[in-house]
Amino acid sequence: MAVVVGYAPEESGTTALEAASVLARSLGEPLVVAVVVAVPHLPGEVAVDGDYVAPLLEWGRAVLERARASLPPDITATYEVRQAPSIPIGLLDLAAEIDATAVVLGSSSKGALGRISFGSISNRLVHSAPRPVLLAPRGFRSGPQSRIRRVAIAYAGASDGGHLADAANRLAEKVGADLRAVSFVVRPPKRLLGTVEQSADDLVADAWVARTKDRLREQAGGRTDELGQRLASSLVVGVGLSWSRAIGNVPWAEGDLLVVGSSTVAPAARLFLGSGASKIVRSSPVPVLLVPRATD
Repeated sequence: MAVVVGYAPEESGTTALEAASVLARSLGEPLVVAVVVAVPHLPGEVAVDGDYVAPLLEWGRAVLERARASLPPDITATYEVRQAPSIPIGLLDLAAEIDATAVVLGSSSKGALGRISFGSISNRLVHSAPRPVLLAPRGFRSGPQSRIRRVAIAYAGASDGGHLADAANRLAEKVGADLRAVSFVVRPPKRLLGTVEQSADDLVADAWVARTKDRLREQAGGRTDELGQRLASSLVVGVGLSWSRAIGNVPWAEGDLLVVGSSTVAPAARLFLGSGASKIVRSSPVPVLLVPRATD
């Protein structure tokens, strides 16, 4: 097993390599650092001119030298330049060939510093990948011996939440990390509650939050096994007037990894982020591992 990194000369490549190093070090697996050169597929028997492809491949090899120079010395890695119709296809084909544990990508440079933002490549993968995808916040950096210390399950009480919990628990056990469940409540703005007195607004909002927390804890503890009880007792609920504030109100630390599942409408064994999961991912201050839906 190995971890595939989609590398680029931009900032996103640096953050991807940082997050991938933490994952590889924690798992005890090597990296495969890849640059994919997108070569258009022409109809019929028309071949792409070699004079067009050769400079692109040479560019890819030069880019990988930058990755080689910046990789921590304790991480084992191989380096590949791939030719494919598109970068997502090239990364997924490589991941399938080596049965990769995950595909790692950085965030778009257009996003907010310290948060995850989707570019065209990551957006494609989070809506189609058949294996886990790890996304790093923009500007993410790690220490020379950083490891995953705590795995947090983004719990929403979905029907396939058991699959997500099992996957996160297996990862936590494998890397020797703590496990907790987290959930997020976006508190309704006072102006939507329809009350006159501010104190009444507060009472209604607080009661709504309390009921939501109780329901989440009941769902998390719905499993009768030991893992279900651990999830219920560890559950931390962040509350805020927006997704960003709710997630920010949960304590995070270096070495945290947030695990998020696919939408229940996703095809079996595929990733497809729903709207709520997308908001959580975009607001996360720590790397996020996206887990495909369970096989039917």
